Amino acid sequence: MTTSSVMFVSEGIFGVSDDAQVPVETVRWSNSLAAAMDYGAWILTGINTGVVSVRAQCLDAAPPVEATDWEEIVEVSVRSVAGDLYINSGYDITPDDLPVLNPQGPGWYRMRVHASGRSVNLDGVSDEPVEDYLIAVWPQEPTESVVIRSSKMIDEALLANADTTLEEHSPSTAAPDGTAEEDRRADVRSRLQRSLQDD
Repeated sequence: MTTSSVMFVSEGIFGVSDDAQVPVETVRWSNSLAAAMDYGAWILTGINTGVVSVRAQCLDAAPPVEATDWEEIVEVSVRSVAGDLYINSGYDITPDDLPVLNPQGPGWYRMRVHASGRSVNLDGVSDEPVEDYLIAVWPQEPTESVVIRSSKMIDEALLANADTTLEEHSPSTAAPDGTAEEDRRADVRSRLQRSLQDD
């Protein structure tokens, strides 16, 4: 079931979090859309201040990818440590009509973030929703972040963060061999630069 709401955002973010203190120092900005933390995550909007349309899905397992209506799609692992995981504005404001995303309780979840319209009013103010989001969440052990549908904004962010956050590992994932990792980062950096030049 999908539930919809219009939500106020400020400073270009809204949150997916529980009642624990937000661990801001652990935020991983790498893809510019979904910024996971040690627990919880931020969703980065195009506008700085205003309202956005948000839909939420609480699922038992990963759904098929439906990319037709979306400009950007990323997946990240998100952890709940203190109870209900919910979408909020970052100011303790939770839309009443959006569901708790983790009825199974604390633990690891996979979050697929769909977005459209983030480039319409970049860093602006909007009294009417020009951006749409769909947040789908289901239980799943942590795994690395994935960009399913990219954009110029995402490619630029990945390029800017290529040396530090290109591949986000869960605590149980071993780091790759140094030489192989350097080669992989150089290859991805090169592909991102080509992608940005093609735009």
